[in-house]
Amino acid sequence: MSPLTWKVTLAFFCTVNTLLPCAQEPEKGPTLLTQNRKVASGVEENVLHVDPAVDGWRSEVLHSTAQQGLKGFLGWLVRAQDLPGGTLAESFTTNALRPPQLETVFHDGTLIAKQATGIGTRRYGVAELEEAAAGLRQALAGGAVFHDFFKFVSVEVGTDNTFRTHFLMHFAAGEAPSITQVNIEGSISWQVGESDEQASMLAFDVHHYEELITVRPAFEDITAAVFSATPRWKQQMLHGVDQYMGRQDRLIGKSYIGSHGIAIGDVNQDGFDDIYVAQQGGLPNRLYLHRGDHTVTEVSEAAQVDFLDNTRGVLLIDLDNDGDQDLAMAIGSSVLLAFNNGAGVFDKREVLRYPDQTDIFSLAAADSDRDGDLDLYASRYIAGGLMGGMPTPYHDANNGSTNIYWRNDGDHWTEATAAVGLDDNNHKFSLGAIWEDFDDDGDVDLYVANDFGRNNLYINDGKGHFHDEGVKRGADDIGAAMGVSVADANLDGRMDILVTNMFSSAGQRIASQDDRFMNGNAMEVHQDYLRHARGNSLLLGGEDHNFSDATASAGIAVGGWAWSAKFVDFNNDGYDDIYSPNGFITNENSKDL
Repeated sequence: MSPLTWKVTLAFFCTVNTLLPCAQEPEKGPTLLTQNRKVASGVEENVLHVDPAVDGWRSEVLHSTAQQGLKGFLGWLVRAQDLPGGTLAESFTTNALRPPQLETVFHDGTLIAKQATGIGTRRYGVAELEEAAAGLRQALAGGAVFHDFFKFVSVEVGTDNTFRTHFLMHFAAGEAPSITQVNIEGSISWQVGESDEQASMLAFDVHHYEELITVRPAFEDITAAVFSATPRWKQQMLHGVDQYMGRQDRLIGKSYIGSHGIAIGDVNQDGFDDIYVAQQGGLPNRLYLHRGDHTVTEVSEAAQVDFLDNTRGVLLIDLDNDGDQDLAMAIGSSVLLAFNNGAGVFDKREVLRYPDQTDIFSLAAADSDRDGDLDLYASRYIAGGLMGGMPTPYHDANNGSTNIYWRNDGDHWTEATAAVGLDDNNHKFSLGAIWEDFDDDGDVDLYVANDFGRNNLYINDGKGHFHDEGVKRGADDIGAAMGVSVADANLDGRMDILVTNMFSSAGQRIASQDDRFMNGNAMEVHQDYLRHARGNSLLLGGEDHNFSDATASAGIAVGGWAWSAKFVDFNNDGYDDIYSPNGFITNENSKDL
């Protein structure tokens, strides 16, 4: 891997979770080589390039300096720590850290949202710093700060030994039921000291301020009450992927990044939804029956679904039109169908096989040809496995694996990807897909979310044949897609698309530097890289069945390293809300890559 490729890859893959701890951006590359660790042949040179100074990326050196400075400032601001010497320049000024005028923009009895209507014109100097901070500290006075987070999304290097950073910042404090979360966007101007590793704040400016206050708990975690009495709950369900990686038989299959999934459905027709949990190879899949009293019984063995194979993308759906819920699950490159006998026992099996061995990551089902039964679409990722190859080109890759469509013909299944036109632009890095009637003509179309590039929108011609019209309809949303959800978000009668993408502050900082990014070359794709690092997207359906990007006005882009965000109306007010899980592999050291 070339130094340039390493730099680009690092920029987009070193990010931080907005709610839970995750792998942070590295401080200095050489430290990875000074801890008596063995480095594989050919890797040492690339590891050195983790240090931005090696390639002359002064902005990233200054970014690391600014991180330390802001960390010290926030320690004083919200954690009652001493303000480190040299943090503030003598001429430092700031506006009020909590603007004086806030307006309530949302109140549903559970959550109150306030936003600043104006930032205020008064500036505070070093001697007035306590006064400038008083309002914010009062807002967080409900309890100790238990979560703080900040990211720099740009570094602008000046010509007079100064630089400016734009930041995103969140705080959460209090105790249930009253939790306050403060979200701030702003900028900091810095004066460089004797070296780029020293800098003092010249000015701190709040541009946008928001407070979210819970009146009563919106949710209660009842996981332990529901599941803790079931077998192996603690041993298998309360550990991460790292607990079992390298300790299982590789022939059974393994999943370095998890992505197994769950399915919910009433398998025994008692009126209560049950839960099927897929697990990595060597651990049995689990079926939990709802007992009707908010507890479950684990019946995987009795139901004959305790498969030990590495399993992903499970669905509980009626595959044979007999009125009960069957199971479809991706196991390696095949799909295992397990048919329900009506009493919650899956004693009949069928396997849908495909010639190559690339793993399937997720499944989606719908009656795409309107013949009265459900068909299956399987999304796949890297050809040859997770470590099989580098996306090429990185921002718009077309060297991924092919996805597969199986048509349900009643008494048998037919692999019909090419026959129905779903082989069009079918070499992407796909992680999820969803069926929906996007053009309001009475049949289902297919949206496919692709990492490293453009998404597909396959429009059904009414006869079960498809054409990819993602670019034509403004729905391709070039980026790092991890999932997709659909709803009528603005209640205009047309379906809108929520695409879960990765947000990368490092990508935002680096790809925005036209003179440095890609050595100033390939300017035509710089905006594609910036879009790639932007985060989640909201695409609104129009009267002409094309889509417009409403991400900025909706304010939903920054979701960390997001996975399969979903539209859900949490407070039953008729408007779909968004839940966006996020994070990535985390080790004990927050700086581990």
